Amino acid sequence: MLMDIREKIRGWLAYVIVGLISIPFALWGVGEYLGGGKDQVVAEVAGESITARELDQAFSERRRQLIAQSEQQITAEMIQAMGLKRQVLEQMINERLLVGFIREQGYVVPDGLVAATVRGIPAFQTDGRFDRQAYERRLSQQGISVEQFENDVRRDLLFNTLDNALVGSAFVTDPEVRQLVALRDQSRQVGVVRVDRETVAANLPQADEATLQAYYDENVEAFQRPEQVKLAYVEISPERLAASQEVSDAALQGAYDEYKQRQADETVRRARHILLQLPADADAAKVDAARERLESARESIVSGEASFAETAETLSDDSSTSEQGGDLGQVNEGDIAEAFDRAVASLEEGELSEPVRTRFGWHLVQVYDVQQAKVPPLNEVREDLLETLRQDAAERAYYDAAETLASVSYEQPDSLVPTAEAVGLPVEQSDWISRGEGDGIGQYPAVREAAFGEAVLDERFNSQLIEIDTNHAVVVRLETHRDAQPLPFEQVREQVAEQYRQQAIAQALTERATSIRGAIEQGDDPAEMVASEAAVEWIAPQWYQRGDVRGAMPRQALTTAFAMTPAGGDRPSIRIASLADGDRGVVLLSGVRAGEPAKLDAETRRQLAAQLENNQANRLIDAFVRSLREQADVSIREKALD
Repeated sequence: MLMDIREKIRGWLAYVIVGLISIPFALWGVGEYLGGGKDQVVAEVAGESITARELDQAFSERRRQLIAQSEQQITAEMIQAMGLKRQVLEQMINERLLVGFIREQGYVVPDGLVAATVRGIPAFQTDGRFDRQAYERRLSQQGISVEQFENDVRRDLLFNTLDNALVGSAFVTDPEVRQLVALRDQSRQVGVVRVDRETVAANLPQADEATLQAYYDENVEAFQRPEQVKLAYVEISPERLAASQEVSDAALQGAYDEYKQRQADETVRRARHILLQLPADADAAKVDAARERLESARESIVSGEASFAETAETLSDDSSTSEQGGDLGQVNEGDIAEAFDRAVASLEEGELSEPVRTRFGWHLVQVYDVQQAKVPPLNEVREDLLETLRQDAAERAYYDAAETLASVSYEQPDSLVPTAEAVGLPVEQSDWISRGEGDGIGQYPAVREAAFGEAVLDERFNSQLIEIDTNHAVVVRLETHRDAQPLPFEQVREQVAEQYRQQAIAQALTERATSIRGAIEQGDDPAEMVASEAAVEWIAPQWYQRGDVRGAMPRQALTTAFAMTPAGGDRPSIRIASLADGDRGVVLLSGVRAGEPAKLDAETRRQLAAQLENNQANRLIDAFVRSLREQADVSIREKALD
């Protein structure tokens, strides 16, 4: 359904509609409607307010889009790390500015175009025709009125009009394409003197106690126990709520009846096989020969000339079953291969298959026993069914419990006891947590941020509801706090020694690389210079393009070379680079050759021109929005945003 929408509608409008009809709002988070102060103003744009409630709703929609579109799990920490809420606010501000500009310019969208756009959305159609009831039902599920949705459609059609006008003004000339090719396909002649970190480190003397003590005294702030807190908290998730969920006898019986039905639909098949193995690279002749051999064996079994068991023992390449007549026992889906599963499922008791090809080779399959699965009595599966029912009930109860957790902790901010009692969960205690790390709930950045925030640390209030992940939240309050404190030298001696040594190694590497660079600049030959030194290696100059990974050339050295400015004349340009394994590289850039546009075919040239045009259009749009913002009165209330 969402793919149909993307095919039908592009630009800002697509984002709005996808957000509206994607997975129901209640499944994705509770933060947007919990707690108080949602009508608080977070930003003002030319006299128009954006409230916390509006921001939370837009943030929730964008978060759902990310989750729906991503192939990997999107966690609350990832959302926070990317600063998604701030991005959404900036987008809302820009949209308000664009709406104001559009109104000033007198742009309008006819009612007929709005109606045609809505009617053309497949999600609102039944059998290819617009369905008014489906339209209203879907919007109602999202808590959105028809008028609100159609106003959003009208607004975004206006945005598309402005967008297209700006994009249409972008154009690219042939010299610009040639310049892009000259830069994109540029090659550079690069050599590297590599200074080996391990060899340099091995030649450094060990620091004595006086040196380490002096280093500790000079850097005592680096050897402190950090500021830390212990937290009281109430943590909520379906798993934690499951134990308190009551399951009625009727619900248990209903679940057992469904279980019996599922078991009754399952059939247990026992089978045996004869396998003729084939290598993965077998040619057609070998494949056909193996099949013919197996077909001949099948004819012998069907005619009664030989039994399946005898044939398996003499012919099958499956050494683990051949001596048992090819017996595999009970065959479950996924045990061997999909084609094998289909063959087993299609055979009746005693029936013999045609040859079946899998990645192992050719199989001849016989099902020798077919039975219905046995259904255990209720008392044997009672606990498993109860656990499943409690978990299902807990998932349904989670959002109500989370709302209760948020509201009670806000209304009674001086204790977590009423909060815990309200949701039937205990108040738990954390271990020591610093701003940068912690165990348990302290492992989550959002928890650490709240723990050291003004409300919890300074005012000693309960935190707001902290969404750790989907269906996982916590409220915390300060239990104990201790300031940062220097640790005695004896306690951190090993840490001091290691830090001192790493610093000494880095300094020695830099000094050696700087010395080599200076010698080369004075005219020394790098190849001759490194011949007698164990700590250095000379990677002779070759021509490379961007992203080349061939040979011994380190990627970081190549990246550095393509960022360097040629020296001109016969002398190389030289720069020192840090390499991925800790080595240092003295990078020599000896020459630059531009890419050759004349070698491009017409299609590649067209694609590059389109790429440049798209980039130019994006710059135009960004510049237009920035100009609107510079002229407008925009203020953001940072505390309200937090």
